[in-house]
Parts: sequence; structure tokens; C-alpha cells
Amino acid sequence: MGEPASLVQAYIAQHRLSFPHLLDRDQSVAAIFAVQGTPTNFLIDRAGRLLGKGVGYRDWASPEAHRLIESLLVVGVGPKSKAP
Repeated sequence: MGEPASLVQAYIAQHRLSFPHLLDRDQSVAAIFAVQGTPTNFLIDRAGRLLGKGVGYRDWASPEAHRLIESLLVVGVGPKSKAP
């Protein structure tokens, strides 16, 4: 079922990825979020709300991706957002 955890951890280390990763061995999370393909990336705000979803490869290291993420994580974005 997918890649072994050691291979995933090596990839994370090699690319110096600092965001949380989920190894969904039984695909229970994939079912909840209706994942249709891999990789699937979710951007979830500090309150746990889903801000965006991307299916397929994305260059998350690009300046455009950084600007997108920073703009979505600004405090007060969205109708239900509240400042901490």
C-alpha cells in the first residue's frame, strides 16, 4: 500500500520539507477528503479550515506558491476567520 515510511521520510529530509505530512496507510483520510489522485495537497488554516486543494504536482517552492500560501494564511481572511 504505497511507499514505505522510510522512503517517504528520506524524501522529506532530502527536500527539506518543513510542513506536516500524513502517511495514510489505510486510506481512511483519503476517503474523508475524497482524494482522487496523488499527490494531493491541502492547505488548512490555523483554525483547521480547508483553504485549498491541489491534485497533481505543484511547485510549492516557487515564488508564486509562497505568495499564494502567505496570502491565504493572513489573519482575518475568509468570512469565518477570527484574529487569535
